[in-house]
Amino acid sequence: MKYSACIDMMFAYTDFYERFSEVKKCGIDAVEFWKWSNKDLDRVCDEMQKNALDLSIFNIDCRDENLSYDLSRGVLNSGRCEELISAFGESVDVYRKLGAHGMIVLIGETRDDISVEKQNENILKCLNAVKPYAEKENINLFVEPLNATDRKNYFMPYSRPLFDILEQVDSPNIKMLFDIYHQQMTEGHICESIDAQISRIGHFHVADCPGRHEPGTGELNYPNIISHISTLAYEGYVGLEYRATKNDPLTLGFLSEVQR
Repeated sequence: MKYSACIDMMFAYTDFYERFSEVKKCGIDAVEFWKWSNKDLDRVCDEMQKNALDLSIFNIDCRDENLSYDLSRGVLNSGRCEELISAFGESVDVYRKLGAHGMIVLIGETRDDISVEKQNENILKCLNAVKPYAEKENINLFVEPLNATDRKNYFMPYSRPLFDILEQVDSPNIKMLFDIYHQQMTEGHICESIDAQISRIGHFHVADCPGRHEPGTGELNYPNIISHISTLAYEGYVGLEYRATKNDPLTLGFLSEVQR
């Protein structure tokens, strides 16, 4: 299994640019983060090279502050295709510069002024609009459902509706980011859902439930879940994205329990 640590959430007790070396000290060979527009990308490159780290994913983003904020909330269900494609174009340069594996794309909060059917159409329309660019550039886009408790009013918290849309898009470059914490909060049946749609999953996120803390603090048996994923046809990353209840290096013991 390939692991990456989300350094916007983890190792928060130290300066952001010091987190690269903290990750490496823990024996993890990749990092991930959210926005790129608020980071010194040259320094990110230097820290990655200095610590021999890869970058798994980051959020699709842009330098326009207003659009950057909207992208962090999600623009798909609003049908903002042109802005999505524009942000994709800016993010491609960052993707290449950092040698990333994928970009996170969020769906958005429910719109009261647009029907549910229209919002579903908008998601499909946006993904189909960006699809030829992603395939031409060989860029991976990972669409993420979020639970509607932590992310109030999120339009598509369940995995099945998104998998249905991804099946219609039918692109090897557009898949789901399966956040195990969010899906446990929303629907449960984690391994069953993963088994049914593994070919449409491009990235996993790990946090225990409830609380979004490290594995071992909640109800999920992560050694079993990750061991199960390792038996499937999956070559992507498992991203650690949790708020640790103690120093992060002390929270990684569950990885040694994973059956390889």
